[in-house]
Amino acid sequence: MLNIAICDDDIQTTGQIEMMIQKIAKRNFADVDIEVFWNGESLADSVVAGDGYDIIYLDIEMNNEDGISTAKRIRKYDKNVLIIYVTSHENYMKESFSVRPFQFLVKPVSEKQMETCFMAAYEDINSGDFYFRYSYQRMNHKVLIRDILYFESSKRKVFIVTREETFEFYGKLNEIENSLKVCKISFLRVHQSFLVNYKHIKGQSYDFVVMDNGKKISISEDRRKLISEQYCSMEDTYYVDR
Repeated sequence: MLNIAICDDDIQTTGQIEMMIQKIAKRNFADVDIEVFWNGESLADSVVAGDGYDIIYLDIEMNNEDGISTAKRIRKYDKNVLIIYVTSHENYMKESFSVRPFQFLVKPVSEKQMETCFMAAYEDINSGDFYFRYSYQRMNHKVLIRDILYFESSKRKVFIVTREETFEFYGKLNEIENSLKVCKISFLRVHQSFLVNYKHIKGQSYDFVVMDNGKKISISEDRRKLISEQYCSMEDTYYVDR
């Protein structure tokens, strides 16, 4: 799912942009969650508080905190979010370079222009190195998905295990599993508490898998048949691709 923020002090404009994005996303089978802000201060405060966004549509000319100042605050906490300026004036373009905007749309924006921009952003997010993004202790973090061996859930915390490090945050494994379905790397839910990266499975038995770091993870009884089928299917696909 793409988390999108729209920020403009004109309520009519935010409504139009939201409606266009909903239509474009539906037409292109993209799952989106949209949050609307009517001032830059509340948007930046949201990011500071740990709310992560994949795309931000941001006006430049706003009362109180303008779009450039807002983006500068956001960049202190999130260097990866794609910022798309939607403004009435092009003369701010040079000034906006310091916050690395993804694109610059000039009002009024047609649905065709919005779709071209949205799809470019969507492809940028879903190409190259995929990152798993999460928030912890009021900071946004990212981990290369290809480096993740597995996710482990314990009580309210989720642990992200790589070869070198283990990261933690508060979350739910079900939500993580759903968010990774659009990823090119396959993850298997071998247990209620474990979501493992197929590429890092060193060996697989009927009731457990062994990861690249030597960790032996049990496959819960009710998942054994499904995991065996999924694993075999992925192995077949792997050899065909080669």
